Amino acid sequence: MRYNNDKKLIHGCISQNKKAWDTFVKKYSKVISYGIVHTLKKYSVEIEDHVVEDLFHTTFLSLLENDYKKLRQFRWNCKLSGWLHLIAARTTIDYLRKQKQSLSLDQEDEDNNKLSDRIPDEKPLADEAFEIVEEKKSLETLIKSLKPREQFFIQLYVIQELSVPEISKLMKITPNNVYQIKNRVFGKMKMIAQPL
Repeated sequence: MRYNNDKKLIHGCISQNKKAWDTFVKKYSKVISYGIVHTLKKYSVEIEDHVVEDLFHTTFLSLLENDYKKLRQFRWNCKLSGWLHLIAARTTIDYLRKQKQSLSLDQEDEDNNKLSDRIPDEKPLADEAFEIVEEKKSLETLIKSLKPREQFFIQLYVIQELSVPEISKLMKITPNNVYQIKNRVFGKMKMIAQPL
């Protein structure tokens, strides 16, 4: 069977078809790797090949766990690649949190910054807000509730993964205004994600 679309591919994986799983791994390996490396860079953590490789395998194993539970829960209201990027980022953040617990709070780098300060704590991060919201409400519905300018920001920042200076140029606003839009958008997401 040819897996020419993602729905068939995921269905094949859930059905425990080895060819489907191999195709899935081959197709999305770069997305998973990028999610890991991007997250490590975001928190200024040194990129070590063995760490990236371990996180890569851990991410794919998490998709296999509990009879493909995560793949079964995917709702198709966003791009599969974006969702997998989030899974990889979340796996990396979990790893960093475990590392943070083993770091001495006084341990500092060459710039006198505490290493543990660079690593996220347990509260949800802005980038994780999408996953939280997806569990409570369709991401598509949420985006429709945003102003056109905020929707454009989501397209650039989340979907295209552009940097703040790039977004600033495209939106013809200052970087400071981009940060204001970012804070406002993620603030709305967190409010919507609050339990009733």
